[in-house]
Amino acid sequence: MPLAEQQVSTWCYLFVHHARVDWVNERLKDRFHTFIHKSVVYKQVKGRVKKEERPTISGLLFVQGGEKAIRQALHDIDPVLYLMNDCSTRKTAVIPDRVMQAFIRVSRMDAGRIRFMSHPLDYYSAGHPLIRITSGVLNGFEGYIVRISRDKCLVTSVGDMIVAIKGVHKEQFENIGTYVRQRRAEQQGVELMEEGASESWKHELERSFFRPENQLDVMAITDGLYRWIAEASGWMRNGNFPDAAEAVCLLLEKTGVCFSSVYTDSRLGNLKEVWKACREADGILRVLETHAEVSAEVKRHIAACRQSLSVSYPFLSVKA
Repeated sequence: MPLAEQQVSTWCYLFVHHARVDWVNERLKDRFHTFIHKSVVYKQVKGRVKKEERPTISGLLFVQGGEKAIRQALHDIDPVLYLMNDCSTRKTAVIPDRVMQAFIRVSRMDAGRIRFMSHPLDYYSAGHPLIRITSGVLNGFEGYIVRISRDKCLVTSVGDMIVAIKGVHKEQFENIGTYVRQRRAEQQGVELMEEGASESWKHELERSFFRPENQLDVMAITDGLYRWIAEASGWMRNGNFPDAAEAVCLLLEKTGVCFSSVYTDSRLGNLKEVWKACREADGILRVLETHAEVSAEVKRHIAACRQSLSVSYPFLSVKA
């Protein structure tokens, strides 16, 4: 019989001591869907080769359900257990169900296709266009096509973890950047032109926006939001606080301009992903405002930015 917790579509994850993973998993399975990514290893035992399944990442356990319910369940099992946070927002790392289901399907078909990477997403995004897969088991996945160990891989994020999924040769891709440029050109009444490689990141960010007229437009703009949130998060991790703050402020301002006259238009569909991205972006500003290493000047800039946004674009829910 379906469990109440299974109605919640998002996933979280935690790390458990390798000796206790099965014990914790069995107790969580009474109330939630759980998943452990496993890889096949071969070991020699008494002269014979034995096939064995082991967790790919020691102690990694995925759980589907509401954050509060999972936290309470973990506390009941053992108070030292806790959900992992997204390092950029410092909030619980959440994985949409559509992403997790594709991840699980690929894992069950061939766990070896998935490789957990040690670098952040911005390390792989440089020089590679953002694409969306439009066919196959990974349909709907977004990321960057990167050649790793001679294999064409989709590098994407699952929660706050970066994975490379190999064997994407037969899938069809949609270049999101090309779609955005095409829509901008249509609205400006000019021919589609290739953008110069030497333009600054500010100009590149501004070119992520155009006037949305349908749900596909909203999806393309949302992809741009998450791309620049990842970029700003990388700058913040690397100590480039001024650019991180300026990028997020510009991102939120352009979003406000973009949706100010159309956010109630029913043709655009549900904008919850746009507002969610804005909350994540604002979360970066909140972290920077309290970060001990961020200069007073940058903090003043952030305060002025958030004040301006709250007055000019209250629908973004950015409060000063």
